[in-house]
Amino acid sequence: MAQEFSEQGAAYDGSKAGGGFMNAAAAVFGAATNAANMASAKTAAGNLVDSAKNGGFTVSKDSANELIDTMSKFVTEIRDMEPALAAFDHQPALGGHPYGQLVAQHMHEGANGPQSARAVLKQLETILEMSIEALQRASDQYEETEANTVDALTKTSRSI
Repeated sequence: MAQEFSEQGAAYDGSKAGGGFMNAAAAVFGAATNAANMASAKTAAGNLVDSAKNGGFTVSKDSANELIDTMSKFVTEIRDMEPALAAFDHQPALGGHPYGQLVAQHMHEGANGPQSARAVLKQLETILEMSIEALQRASDQYEETEANTVDALTKTSRSI
């Protein structure tokens, strides 16, 4: 799945984002597809949002918009999968005998449990949305800092 996301990301932004971002994205998606690492990835995304809120980093609008666009496309693809994943909302009908019921229950739990692909996709969607929020905040702060710097330089040049 990580390779697929990486390839899709390259298709969206291959020439714009460059290899560095795509390598980072592949690493993130590789980590995200491992259910054991999802909590860590979500914490990291939360820290990124907190850092952006507190001015911990800034990024230009152009750079942020490229990343936001790519992440938004992934979020859209995840959301577009929802109708197909609805097939897992109900246990399959495998008969009324105990073995069929046990297998149906196991299949349903596997499709909807905390380590299922469905759960990982929802967590990945949340992580991407948090990352988008952080980039939006950081780019807004970048513009504000840039405007303040220009203003300060203009005032300084007038007083000289």
